[in-house]
Amino acid sequence: MPLYEQTMFLMRSKIFLWLASCLALTLASCLGGNEYDDVPYEVDKNCQITAFSLTSDSLSALADVKFTIDQINEEIMNLDSMDFGTVIEDKAICTFSRGAYVSKVQVIPEATGDTIDFESGDSLDISQPVQILVYNAAGTIQRTYTAQVNIHQMVPDSIVWKQHVERVSEQAIAEQKVIAYDDSYYMYVRLASNGEYRLYTSAMTDARNWTESTLSGLPAEEVALSQMVLFDDTLYVPTESGALYQSADAQTWTVMENTPNVRALLGGLGESVNQPAELATIINENNELKFAAKNQQGEWNIGAAVPAGFPVEGYASLPVSSMYRERIMLAGGKTAGGELTNSVWATMNALTWSEQTDALGSKLFSKREGTSVVYYDEMYYLVGGIGENSQPLKDIYRSSDYGVTWNYIDSLVVLPGSYQARGYASVLVDSENYLLIFGGKRAENGQVINDIWKGRMNRFGFERQ
Repeated sequence: MPLYEQTMFLMRSKIFLWLASCLALTLASCLGGNEYDDVPYEVDKNCQITAFSLTSDSLSALADVKFTIDQINEEIMNLDSMDFGTVIEDKAICTFSRGAYVSKVQVIPEATGDTIDFESGDSLDISQPVQILVYNAAGTIQRTYTAQVNIHQMVPDSIVWKQHVERVSEQAIAEQKVIAYDDSYYMYVRLASNGEYRLYTSAMTDARNWTESTLSGLPAEEVALSQMVLFDDTLYVPTESGALYQSADAQTWTVMENTPNVRALLGGLGESVNQPAELATIINENNELKFAAKNQQGEWNIGAAVPAGFPVEGYASLPVSSMYRERIMLAGGKTAGGELTNSVWATMNALTWSEQTDALGSKLFSKREGTSVVYYDEMYYLVGGIGENSQPLKDIYRSSDYGVTWNYIDSLVVLPGSYQARGYASVLVDSENYLLIFGGKRAENGQVINDIWKGRMNRFGFERQ
């Protein structure tokens, strides 16, 4: 045979031997008896369970449950857990598909411990995890799946509260306010030692690690941090002397010129198709308290005199959107005469305010200052405050009608025993539906409890597919 033909013959022989080796390895991976048997992702799909479902006459919801088969970890389960309290009392009909090289399937229910030959359409006790044994063509066990039905183990409408940060700063703090601004939390504090203001920032995704940031322009001691408001992408805060400060970056503050004497900052009214944006305030004009509003052009409009029962300090302010209209809600606080209130007031133009709560009604929260109001889970939640006789509070009330009536909550979402009652805390909701409680204090003139608490309605953490 010529040298050229001999060379070509040898090359074809090597190629044939290589292909034959690959085929042998592939067959061995399914039939067993080689070093790759223990590596799940090397197993041919013809030796697998490829589909799985359950039905039950006593539990119709089981038919809608989608099961995921994890071939790497050999697990079969529903990633979207069934509702809390679901009980699988009877055996379920199990329908499954298997690869062409599967010779036999057996199940071992944990509930009984029995080993049972199994076919698609047989009934199965799935109240506890089940082992599914898949045999290959050689009659040896190729895969061992664990199948189970996941059921939520937490009450969906309860909140588990945990202390997120024990202490943000080692320095004693007299006053604190946290604002969500530009993807970060801005924590303003007034030091108890010298009245100096400090600023700490943290990413909204964190709220655990805080960095001191540059802060300039605020006068010492007299800023009313609790009344800080975000309006039209600018922060505003009043002082005890009636000045109004503003900041476009949350760090550099300047006093506004040509403003009335501001007694209180009530909140920012957002712009909508039916109304302009307004900054709502109370001003002192000739020793008379009046409502006043600043628009986006910097123009001021003066309204009527503030009624005797209206809060001028210690209230909670919350912007509210409803039916294509924007409004501001105020809850609790002290009147100009120093009386605590348990009323809720609202406005849609920053100048005309109406009392939402019925003074004769029974569904009201108790009188308090320094409470916090937050919109969460399509409800309005009122948290804590400082009540009569300077008693710090940790109770929670809830309203579904824009603050007209309030229901006391005595279970599911209550704050734990380790949480200290307090008022003047900042309560915010993050992008993952966690409630965050920043600081607060046990007395109006007391020091800030400089911790952070975090909780979430359990069902907001349930995975949905």
